[in-house]
Amino acid sequence: MSRWGPATYGDPCRECGFDWSVSLDRAVQLMSGLTAAYGEVLAGATGSEQLPELAWSVGAYVCHVADNLRIWTERLMGVALGAGPEVGGYDENELARARRYDLIPLEASLWSLRLSVAQWVTAVEASNHHGTVMIHPQRGELDLSDVVRSNAHDAQHHLSDIERTLRS
Repeated sequence: MSRWGPATYGDPCRECGFDWSVSLDRAVQLMSGLTAAYGEVLAGATGSEQLPELAWSVGAYVCHVADNLRIWTERLMGVALGAGPEVGGYDENELARARRYDLIPLEASLWSLRLSVAQWVTAVEASNHHGTVMIHPQRGELDLSDVVRSNAHDAQHHLSDIERTLRS
């Protein structure tokens, strides 16, 4: 297992409690239920709710999670389809500005998340048979379980950010 996630966020994560030793199967289960979990937490929300100490509104966090999953889906499928293992990084804040997360309706963000989760699950299933290994510029060498855990952490971490925002 890559040490990037635990070294960066703590094990368990200092903010959301994510356990980095979660099994690959359990992490995929968490991701498969992501759309329902986000929908439940966001019931009655407008998407514009935001805490001053957080960079984004709850709707922007949904956009980020959907985009992050789409990016990792492309990376997984690239390797599964025979591309080299090198993948690029991206700046999530630049992407948020370019896509104008603040103008995307919450309903559209949740729709996008549903599609992203479904495609991600397909990519993980395809990758499971190919011994997927990626080389990330900041995180180093990542196998499929590293990618799945990292994606699961990101989604769970931001779900906890959303819950905290909506509770306040």
